Amino acid sequence: MNKQMKNTLIKVLIFFVLLVGAYCLWCHFLTDNVIWTKLKVNGIAIQGMTEEEAIIAITEDFQKNYQDKQMTVTLNGQEFQVSIYPALSIDAKAVVASAYSLGHGSWITHGTDRIQLMNSKTKEELTLLPTVRNQDDLDAVLEEAGIQNGSTTIQTSCELTDTSLVITKGITGMGPDLNALKKEILSAISREDYEAVIECPTVETAPEEFDMEAYYEQVHTEATDASLGENNEIIPAVTGISFDVEAAQNRLDRAREGLVITIPLEITLPEVSTEEIEALPYLNLLGTYTTYGGGTKNRITNLKLAVEACDGVELQPGQTFSYNDTLGPRTEERGYKEATVIVGGEHAQDIGGGICQVSTTLFMACLQADLSIVERHNHAARIDYVDDGLDAAVVYGSQDFRFQNNTSYPIKISAVYDEAEESVTVSLYGTKENNNTVEITTEHSDPNTCKTYRSVYDEAGNLLRTEEVGYSQYKQ
Repeated sequence: MNKQMKNTLIKVLIFFVLLVGAYCLWCHFLTDNVIWTKLKVNGIAIQGMTEEEAIIAITEDFQKNYQDKQMTVTLNGQEFQVSIYPALSIDAKAVVASAYSLGHGSWITHGTDRIQLMNSKTKEELTLLPTVRNQDDLDAVLEEAGIQNGSTTIQTSCELTDTSLVITKGITGMGPDLNALKKEILSAISREDYEAVIECPTVETAPEEFDMEAYYEQVHTEATDASLGENNEIIPAVTGISFDVEAAQNRLDRAREGLVITIPLEITLPEVSTEEIEALPYLNLLGTYTTYGGGTKNRITNLKLAVEACDGVELQPGQTFSYNDTLGPRTEERGYKEATVIVGGEHAQDIGGGICQVSTTLFMACLQADLSIVERHNHAARIDYVDDGLDAAVVYGSQDFRFQNNTSYPIKISAVYDEAEESVTVSLYGTKENNNTVEITTEHSDPNTCKTYRSVYDEAGNLLRTEEVGYSQYKQ
């Protein structure tokens, strides 16, 4: 090999190395994530877009052009508008992925691909048409359009009267052949013919099988007496309704289409009607109060006896309640036990100790109910279950607690001892004559002397009156 040929070969090799190096350098820097293909999808040029941008652009264009598309379906003389857009879809993702792959191949080849795409004079255009890929979506838009309502089939119907179940047996008619209709709709979609008026194919359609057992479960009720709830609200009575399911089903099965059959109902009236409960005089809570304090077993026994004596007592308008008369003598023969009492300001043991907690609780309930206090005494010493001026001490034969029913309706006392809470609750029920509210306050003239006041306000919060309802003087 002469020197000239050798130099030429070296130059060729250097040029080749430089060319390969330049190509590799070109490939190295081609790391963008945009589409290089000169492609329009439904008129949208996607070259230079990222995959996500292209998918969004194509999808938004699809939505703009198809969201208002409707197809008209006629059935048995009725016309239905089918908003078809929710059932349509386009596979923009697959088209964009295919376009993106050109120029984004292997590291070695994507450089030449880019050069070819840059020098190409060809501009491709693709029309991407929507299709129905999910049959459930097509079923949903047909149901939304109400195609089923175009059937001439009459379903079996039932009506409850006061005494009977009236059943009208259904009649076979011509209903939509939904499978055939869907084929015609898919054909129109493939032709891009959304203006077509499609006559729905029909098929003879019998009424749906009537489920007598399910209907029975729907209408059957047990007779329930009217009652008062925990908050003294009226729970209405329920009339019992029943019928012979087997007999009704047999008659319906034998009946011809369109025939009306009557099934007698078995009616059970409640023993206590709503009207009877509404006529009761003790519908409203007039006042209630709770005190806490159990004590010894003997004291709790006395509390329970006092509560039992007061619970359920009824007072007519103008009648006066006497605590001592209601409980009677507190003796061992009558079940009362020895417990702590206050005598002359000192604590001692005596039969019936503790019953003043019940009279005190009753006193406070009466104040809340705005009832007239006829007689009330304070203890000689302070007690721990209410504040000064709110107690009501009783001694059989000398000190009583009395109040008068100064309303126009009967009232009833509810008294309860709660073992778990160690509490006494007294509630007064009657008929509310107004929506007044009551506020109880006390005022000390010295540490051991106080007066108790009741202030009554109307519904608007205006003060109607303030009255003294108790004077208390304690020895300690």
